[in-house]
Amino acid sequence: MIRDPQIKSEIVKEWNGVRKLQQSFITKHLLPGYGIINEFIPDEFHNLPFVLAFAVLDEVLTQLRDQGDFKCKSSFLGPKMEASQSHLPWQNYDLVNSGKKARNRLAHDATLLAKADCIKYIDTIEIELRAWGII
Repeated sequence: MIRDPQIKSEIVKEWNGVRKLQQSFITKHLLPGYGIINEFIPDEFHNLPFVLAFAVLDEVLTQLRDQGDFKCKSSFLGPKMEASQSHLPWQNYDLVNSGKKARNRLAHDATLLAKADCIKYIDTIEIELRAWGII
């Protein structure tokens, strides 16, 4: 869907960075005589890849808008999502929109999300990016 292969490659790298960061929150140690010990960081840290996932979505929508797939004068994520709704094959627009609202609460009111919610929204964005042929 994104026609410029260089831009698409950069977006794929950014998305892979989101997933790599998310996976880095779990470390395993093999201690002889004790077995494998999992070490987890605080659940609040999952808010960082959550925010980054929405940054990737915003970048994708900006690129699709700029190449003419839909029209939107705003540079904000919400209006771009709304304008793209009838032009892109959204799989679960309502859930992504719910995540966007949660992202706004995090950004503007410092309201942290639970780990499970962060994971749910990141997974939902990935479903959209796959459906659009981005990743």
